[in-house]
Amino acid sequence: MSSGVITLFEDRKTKINLSHSQINDILFFKNLLGSQCISLDYDGSLQIMHYVGFISRGTTRVQILPKIYENAGISGTVEIRESTKVLYNLLRVSNYNKVLHLPESFKSGLEEIDLLEIFIGIFADRVFRTYSTKMNREYLEIEENSSFVKGKISFTKTMKHNLLRKDLHYVNYQSFEHDNVINNVVKTVAIRLMEYTRDAENKKNLKKALMFLDDAKQIELSLSLIQSVKFTRLNMEFESVFNMAKMFYLNLQPENFAGDESVFSFLIPVNDLYEHYLYKLFSEIDGYQAKHEDVRSFARAEGGRNVLRVKPDILIFKDNAIALVADAKYKNPCFNKGLYTNISREDIYQVFAYSKVYGVQKTALIYPLFDDIPSPISRVVLKDNDGEVELNILCVDIKNNNFEDVKAQLKAELLQESSG
Repeated sequence: MSSGVITLFEDRKTKINLSHSQINDILFFKNLLGSQCISLDYDGSLQIMHYVGFISRGTTRVQILPKIYENAGISGTVEIRESTKVLYNLLRVSNYNKVLHLPESFKSGLEEIDLLEIFIGIFADRVFRTYSTKMNREYLEIEENSSFVKGKISFTKTMKHNLLRKDLHYVNYQSFEHDNVINNVVKTVAIRLMEYTRDAENKKNLKKALMFLDDAKQIELSLSLIQSVKFTRLNMEFESVFNMAKMFYLNLQPENFAGDESVFSFLIPVNDLYEHYLYKLFSEIDGYQAKHEDVRSFARAEGGRNVLRVKPDILIFKDNAIALVADAKYKNPCFNKGLYTNISREDIYQVFAYSKVYGVQKTALIYPLFDDIPSPISRVVLKDNDGEVELNILCVDIKNNNFEDVKAQLKAELLQESSG
């Protein structure tokens, strides 16, 4: 590939011509993530399951995008571009990574879009915007042996060390400095990313941003140093850019700043990401409240020990009562000839159990809309001796970057009052 990035689609096997070093790097990834997540065949067919995002080591970069266009008749660069937009949209709406604060849209001059380069570009822009409007300066305590008297003289040290130099004095004073931990961390990460990026525009923007940090130092980073930083009303404007620098450090560490063979990853379980996306949509619907991953016990052993628990993805409340229990399923339910043909019995049993434990008569299984194939809501009645439970099966269009459209669909199809 022209950009040197290996692009895969989650859970799709792709045949790739890999160099010997790339094979070694991918086998290294396999040891990290487990054989259940990475499969590499002898013919070069590579498959990564359960995750989206990117992982890199040395010169090997792999990005994993959502497999959302399985049968849409698009492939190559077009599918990469559109699937990257879907992943970006899921991250932005769900706020899954609270540090990124992704803008409404991104710009990239890359022929093949690289998610890591997008993040680097956002960081470069944030450093430039933050420091071009205000410089972060802090009062630092300085002690030095000086011929100029400023601050307080330490007479004890002066007498001890300057017995023959009557022109020198040990002084303690405060100085308003650019050379402080926040600026030093931001500068060090920016320099490391400038060495790492392959995109000329990102390199140029990082250089431009670094012009504002000339008086800061490149330092040796450590987790303890980064965690020592405290924010007050005087430096709150720099918290966002610092947290993003921290994110890059954590994804590169521990040996990340000391060579080219370290692993840099930003991998997200695709099911978790989709679940957070739906939760955020439900939580923004007026008149309702959403709760994420509530845990409830429904079986106890002798002595009161809980032995069985349920944890539905999303509970929806109206007037303090549960109106709906919903589970997010990131897979293709395969709508064909008026029916969903890929709904597992286990998923139905699961939401039925939720309805019994929580005492609610309305449940939902919510899938992404694959391939833009129209797939209307399907309602199924689940019965037992205690009565009926309504199961709603529907798809939401995660390719639609209009937050309000998708939210309106969920409200209209799942939270409307039952007729009769």
